[in-house]
Amino acid sequence: MKNLIKLLSILFLFGLILGACEGPEGPAGLDGEDGEDGLNGIDGTATCFVCHDGTTIETVQGEFYSSQHALGDIAVDYAGGRSYCAQCHSHQGFVEYHTTGSIAANYSAPEAWECATCHTLHTAFDSTDWGFRASDAVTFLADGTTSFDNGNNNLCANCHQSRRNDDYYDVYTSDTTFTRTFTGDDISAYTAAAVGPTGSATLNGTNDTLTVVFDVPGDYVYISSTHAGPHHGPQANVFLGVGAAGSVTGTTYSAHSGGCVMCHMGSASGHSFLPEDGNCTDCHTSGPPTSAMDEIADRIAAIADELESLHAIHYDEEEGVYHPMYASITRDQFQAFWNFMIALEDRSDGAHNPTFVKALLTDAETKLGL
Repeated sequence: MKNLIKLLSILFLFGLILGACEGPEGPAGLDGEDGEDGLNGIDGTATCFVCHDGTTIETVQGEFYSSQHALGDIAVDYAGGRSYCAQCHSHQGFVEYHTTGSIAANYSAPEAWECATCHTLHTAFDSTDWGFRASDAVTFLADGTTSFDNGNNNLCANCHQSRRNDDYYDVYTSDTTFTRTFTGDDISAYTAAAVGPTGSATLNGTNDTLTVVFDVPGDYVYISSTHAGPHHGPQANVFLGVGAAGSVTGTTYSAHSGGCVMCHMGSASGHSFLPEDGNCTDCHTSGPPTSAMDEIADRIAAIADELESLHAIHYDEEEGVYHPMYASITRDQFQAFWNFMIALEDRSDGAHNPTFVKALLTDAETKLGL
């Protein structure tokens, strides 16, 4: 009997345990609605194909490597290696200057400009990859105060500006003399030099050395370099109408407010930077104003002839360009020389600022009695 009761108790407890277990799974419920698809990510090569599409970069490179910037002329001479000049005359110099703010030393092997001179290529691998290396407003080297701020044209103005103003040379207020010796071909060039009121040119006994004494009274100016003048690229100064000698003043040429890229980066010329007629005809519907430019070119040539007769400049037949000469000339003659050099080195025959360029030439003509 006791065993029966014990058995029934065990079966009762076992039933309670079985009753507490989860029963069989019921029928499956309906599926929920699908969520929205996520946005596709950006193709990792899309940014690359903006340039590397089989056409774009090849076209740009073809244009650029036909330009004066890439041909090596600005870097192969001594200027490309000199630390003071290299910021514009070599690829390494431009990059170092705009990365560190200065150039630490001369370059023994200066390189011509390339795409990465102006553009910060392959740094972020996004749309900033071809951004300009230098885009801020430019303070002119000549005076340390004049500011050029014209959007993308700021890049150009870093180098296409005067290196000095006329007062760099016009510094002697009392009588001064300078003695130089010349040999080789320079002897014939300086035998009749502009030596000032009491200067002299003396050939030594063996006729192989010419000693020239330049007399510079207080009202004269001494041209002390064969690179005298605003330097080879005063285009930004001409555009703003600044940097002239004497009383000549000017204003920014608002008609070409688009600046350098307005005319020098057309659909055909692109990175060759050559001006093209198609960039002119939107405003000059009958074509570029070549007759007005020819007139300015003729005036520049006439002033050049007069300055050459004064021995302030000479024409290099081999290079086909005018070079300044060491000379002692009156202040009026020097100001005429300076304003002529701005118009000459600007190389636009007035297109960059016709009113200012005409004022430069009128002043030179008046002071030279033309």
